[in-house]
Amino acid sequence: MFPGQGAQFPGMASDIVSQDDESYRILESADRILGYPLSEIMQGKRGDELNHTVFTQPAIFVHSMLVWRLLERKFKLGAMVAAGHSLGEYSALCASGALDFADALRIVKARAEGMHGAQPLGSCGMAAVIGIPVERVREIVSSAREGSILDLANLNSPDQSVISGKIEPLERAVQAAAREKRSRVVRLHVSSAFHTSLMESARDTLSECLKEIHFGETQFAVIANVNAEPYPGQDRDMKSLLLDQVVSPVLWEDCVRKMIGMGAQVFLEIGPGRVLSGLLKRIDRSVSAISVSDFQSIENLQGALL
Repeated sequence: MFPGQGAQFPGMASDIVSQDDESYRILESADRILGYPLSEIMQGKRGDELNHTVFTQPAIFVHSMLVWRLLERKFKLGAMVAAGHSLGEYSALCASGALDFADALRIVKARAEGMHGAQPLGSCGMAAVIGIPVERVREIVSSAREGSILDLANLNSPDQSVISGKIEPLERAVQAAAREKRSRVVRLHVSSAFHTSLMESARDTLSECLKEIHFGETQFAVIANVNAEPYPGQDRDMKSLLLDQVVSPVLWEDCVRKMIGMGAQVFLEIGPGRVLSGLLKRIDRSVSAISVSDFQSIENLQGALL
C-alpha cells in the first residue's frame, strides 16, 4: 500500500538518504528531474513549502520509492498485488515496473501543478468524516449540495470518508456531519477539491503530460482507485484510468477488499505515515499491516515477516 497526500512531514526520508548512498543518488536525481531542490523541501528547509500540493505530491512519491527500492535491494521483495491511495497509485505503478522513476516523477509533477491550480485558492475544500457510515454521509452531501458541487472524494473504510467541493456546501455538510452521534469531522489542509468535477482542468493538464509517456506491463497486479480492479495491460487503458482518477472518488475500501479477495494477508504500507495501516484495521482485522517508512523499520522488516 502506497500513501497519498497528507502523509508528509519535515525531515521525511532524511535517515534513509543519510545511511544509504543509492537512496541519496536517487534523491539527487529527483532534484534534477523536477528542476528545484525537493531534497531541501523534504527536510523542511523551505518554510511551509512541503505542505503545498505542488511539492507535497512529488515528496511523498519520492519517499515511497526510496523505501521501495531499498526494500527490493535488501530483501529481493516480491509483491503479489499493490494499490496506492490517490497519488500513491503512481508509486504502485512505478514499483510494479509499469513506469520508470523519471517518467513517473514528471507525471506526478504535472498532476500536482494541475490539481493545485484547478480552482481559485479558498474557493474549495475537503473534509474527512469519521464515525458515520458512508451511506449516511451520502445523504448529508446530497442535502448540503443545493445545486453546487459537493461529492464524496474518498471512500476509505466503512465509517471513514472524505467529502470535497465548493466551500459553501462543504461548510453545510461539515456542520451537519458534526451533529451526528459519535462523529468526528476534520477539515483537510489542501488547496482545492480533489477527486471531483472541479478537477477537470487538472485532468487536461495530466492528459498532455501522459501523451509523452509510455507505460510498460506491470510485474504484479496494481488495483485502480477508480474501479477497484487490476490495471489492464494496454498503455491507452492505463492512461485512461489515471485521467479518470483525478475527477473520480478513490474507492479505497473496495481496493483493499479486492486485494484481500486475491489472497493478500500481510500488507506493507510503503512510504511516510501510518494512515493506510489504520484504515486497514477499520476494513478487515483478519489481515495485518506493517508500516515501512524509515531506515529502522526497513531494518526491522525481516524479523517482522518471519
